[in-house]
Amino acid sequence: MLPFFRKIRYRLAKDNQFLKYSRYAVGEIVLVVVGILIALQINNWNEARKKTNTEIEYLIRLRSDLANDTAYYHRRIKYSDKVITDHKKAVEISYTEIKSPQDFSESFKDLELSSEALSIRDITYNEMLNAGQINIIRNDTIRTEILEFYRQVDLVNKHFEEVNATSIEFMKDFFIQSKSFKQFWLNNEMRPWSDEMIEDSVDWQWINDPESESFKSFHFTLGFYSMKQNMFKGYFEDLDDKSKFLIEEIEKELTNRSIGVPEPNIEPVFVLE
Repeated sequence: MLPFFRKIRYRLAKDNQFLKYSRYAVGEIVLVVVGILIALQINNWNEARKKTNTEIEYLIRLRSDLANDTAYYHRRIKYSDKVITDHKKAVEISYTEIKSPQDFSESFKDLELSSEALSIRDITYNEMLNAGQINIIRNDTIRTEILEFYRQVDLVNKHFEEVNATSIEFMKDFFIQSKSFKQFWLNNEMRPWSDEMIEDSVDWQWINDPESESFKSFHFTLGFYSMKQNMFKGYFEDLDDKSKFLIEEIEKELTNRSIGVPEPNIEPVFVLE
C-alpha cells in the first residue's frame, strides 16, 4: 500500500500538481491513522478477552475451593459433635467407681484432646491477592463478598490459634497433675498399652476422689475442650453458610454470562476423626 502512494507522490510532484499531491498525502496520513486506530482497537479487544478469560478462570477456581471447604466444614462439624459427646460421656464415667488401672485406661481411651488448626483452600484467593487481581472480578457483590469472607477466615484462624494455645496449656497442667493419664493417652495414641505398663502405674486413683486436685483439673480440662469444640462448630457452621452463598453467587454470574459451570473436584482433606 505505501509503495503505491509513494509512486503517486513522485508522479504528482514531477508534474507540479501540488494540490493533487497534497490531497493524496493527506489521504495517506488518514489511512495510516485509521490503520493505527484499528490495530489499537483489535489489541484492546484481545486484552479485554484475555482479562475476561482470566476472570472466568478465577471464578471457577474460587468456586472449586469453596466447594472443597464446604466438605471440610461438614467433616469438622461432625468431629466437633463427636468430641463434645465423648467428653460428656467421660464426665459421667468419672463419677462411677473405677477399680483398676485397666478400667481407667479403657474408660478414657477414646478421649480426644486435640488442638487442630483451621485448614481451608485459599490458594486461588491468595494468588489473586498477590497478583493484584482482585478487581478483575467485575461483579461488585461477588468481589465484596470474597474480600469479606476471607477477612472473616483470617479472624477465625487467629481465634483458633489463641484458643488452641490456651487449651494446650490447660492440658499440660492436667498432665502435670496426673502422670498416668498422660501415659495412657500418649500410649493409646502411639503404641499399645501393655498390662505390665498399666499395673506399674499408681497415679490413677484420683479418678475416684472428686475432691482431689487431679479430678477437678480433669473436669476443667474436659469442659474447656468441649467449649472449644462447640465454639469451633459455630464458626464452621457460619463459614459453611457464607461459602454456600458465595458459591451460589458465582454460579449465577457464570450462568448469566453463558459460561458452563463444571462440577467441582472435591479432594479429600485430612480431618481428625
